[in-house]
Amino acid sequence: MQRIAIIFAIYSFLTVQAEARPVSYPDAWTLMLRNDAYQNSLHAHYTFDTEHSLGLRLRYDREQDSVFTGAQLNRLMKRWNKPDSQANIYGRIALGHVADDKDSHEMRPKRSDDEGLFLGLSGDWETRRYFVSASAEYWDNGRFGDFSSLHGRVGIAPYVANTGALHTWFMIEGHNRPESRDKLGATALVRFFKGPSLVELGIDDQGEPLLNYIHRF
Repeated sequence: MQRIAIIFAIYSFLTVQAEARPVSYPDAWTLMLRNDAYQNSLHAHYTFDTEHSLGLRLRYDREQDSVFTGAQLNRLMKRWNKPDSQANIYGRIALGHVADDKDSHEMRPKRSDDEGLFLGLSGDWETRRYFVSASAEYWDNGRFGDFSSLHGRVGIAPYVANTGALHTWFMIEGHNRPESRDKLGATALVRFFKGPSLVELGIDDQGEPLLNYIHRF
């Protein structure tokens, strides 16, 4: 109960402090897939009003060998629309169930399930040519352990595409994961998007691939 109280206290703070607009348009569905050296993640959410979206979050943690299943609430806390740029701040909260993904051939005993909590805060700024973003994430997976990370990205578009055309971005992402074996790292990636779909392909400094996909319905 204490954890739930903390969640609602944080969410209330975000609600009071920010003037929000929708991430997507009302009655829209969004599918987000992320796959890298640390996780396989799926987030499918529905934008039910001009301020919030709510959906299912599934995340497999490769280092903890655990699976999180829960509900995630997203909020566009602030948006700045300028003639030549846009900036956004987002808050995210998820609460759910964490289970062991022990393989039947492993010798270690299976760990008992526990409840999990996720908190995220991110911001971005972009023009038609340049992109900058930063994010902070925290996972409390109960007996499976805590996990935090900081991410930052910079990107540039090699050409400025018209509306409806294929857009291309070259990006570098840096991260700091204090609880991971490799605390600091970087990933080079290319982003393509056209219409409702976005794809990112990349490789990190350890040679591990990255594949992200987003589609809005």
